[in-house]
Amino acid sequence: MKNPVIWFFRILCVAFLGINIYLEHSGKFIVDPEIKLILAAIFIALLTVAVNPFKGSVNKKTWLWIMFLYYLWVLANLLFFDLGFGRHAALSGINLKPFYTIRNYLTAYELGNITKELVVINLIGNLAAFAPMAIFLPALFKVEHNFLVFFLTIFLMVATVEGVQYFTGTGSCDVDDLILNVVGAMVIWVILLPWRIIMKYKGRWQ
Repeated sequence: MKNPVIWFFRILCVAFLGINIYLEHSGKFIVDPEIKLILAAIFIALLTVAVNPFKGSVNKKTWLWIMFLYYLWVLANLLFFDLGFGRHAALSGINLKPFYTIRNYLTAYELGNITKELVVINLIGNLAAFAPMAIFLPALFKVEHNFLVFFLTIFLMVATVEGVQYFTGTGSCDVDDLILNVVGAMVIWVILLPWRIIMKYKGRWQ
């Protein structure tokens, strides 16, 4: 081992990931959203030390792929398996009327029938769920730098998820979820566009 400290953090990273998976899938715990964020932050920190993406392009690519796969696991867990989101219960239903669910949540909150936390989880959470795709996909696949390609990729991803949730009873098929998921990802894609352009020309002229 050339660097025992790095290998220590790699082993620690794998062990922590195992604990994370156990907490989410053992069925013995319901992990609150705040705890999920803390667990994710710890894993990212451990992974960054273990891989050191600032050392070179290979390390950076490795770090990005591991981060992407971890994000996909977190996303899949939230969408299909998470006990805290009722994924163990048989849920079904279809809403094809745009903004119907969004309006109902806002109206219910204004009337005091639901809490702000529930609104944030269901509306802001849907905006944020696929937003990291705007970071990972363009970084890993050059074709995703194209606006239309990225839009179609996200649209098909979310539409597939909505269909799977409906047919497996892990959620409802809601056009508002589709709208929020896609909008959240597209907004981040547009925000990061200037940075990608700068990096493209910086790499070209170096």
